Amino acid sequence: MRGVRVTEDGVQVADLPAPDPGPDDVVVKVAAAGICGSDLHLVSWGPLPVTLGHEVSGWLADGTPVAIEPVRWCGTCDRCLAGDTQLCPTATTIGISSDGGMADEVLVGPECVVPLPAGLDVLDAGLVEPVACAVHAMARARVEPGMRVAVVGGGTLGVAAVAAATHLGCEVGVVSRHPHQGAAAEAVGGRPAEGHYDVVIEAAGTSSAFATACDLARARGTIALLGTYWEDLTAPGIPLTIKELDVVACYGYGHHSGRREVEDAAALLAAVPGLAPALVTHRFGIDEAPEAFRVAADRASGAIKVVLQP
Repeated sequence: MRGVRVTEDGVQVADLPAPDPGPDDVVVKVAAAGICGSDLHLVSWGPLPVTLGHEVSGWLADGTPVAIEPVRWCGTCDRCLAGDTQLCPTATTIGISSDGGMADEVLVGPECVVPLPAGLDVLDAGLVEPVACAVHAMARARVEPGMRVAVVGGGTLGVAAVAAATHLGCEVGVVSRHPHQGAAAEAVGGRPAEGHYDVVIEAAGTSSAFATACDLARARGTIALLGTYWEDLTAPGIPLTIKELDVVACYGYGHHSGRREVEDAAALLAAVPGLAPALVTHRFGIDEAPEAFRVAADRASGAIKVVLQP
């Protein structure tokens, strides 16, 4: 079986043993696996003992197409019982803690399987994972219909947040770095940001983006931190204070109003048919993984979401 690993020579396609499922495992034949910004950071850390890939879709043994929630949580701690499964202290994630889905097959728990709604192609269903992060941000920021929402960042999370807010009935402004990102955001309902906003989604994960979010937020507005910060965040104290801004952190996805946010994400992808083509800019075969990672790391190349297909 083929699997994408980080070696001394960088990203390589390795020949690996086929998965050996235990009684609590499900084997999924992989259809597609997206390259996440987190994967790019993992590559920069050097050789790793696991196969990459946590944005995964595929088929069960009976041919049923599914997306994968890549996190396995205990189900018994106080956070899991409250529905905040993303905060489970013993949670593990495929592609990080165990072998992921940039492979011909992957092992997951039965609780990780996400049914696909009508209208969502299995080759696009790996997007359920990042889109679920944007869905979670809407809940954390208490976004409601009719609000003015701005999104800072035009990568996968930013464009997904534009689609999620637009689908909720919001007016959405966007700040993005590259023209192709702005075009993708516009394709799902975004417009260049102008004025001040009730909620600002910071989807870039940088101190400069956070400063922009503070500028865009109205007095007593809310900033939701959707981007991942790999370095310390520097906050612009004056606008943060004199506007009395609320800042909420967003981590992964769990449950909201009794629903799995991954299932809400799958429904959003089906309901907004322009979202998947706006996000997926490149597709490569798994044997082309080194080139796929090179393209994914070069945002000036026009890449938003790069997908591997075994």
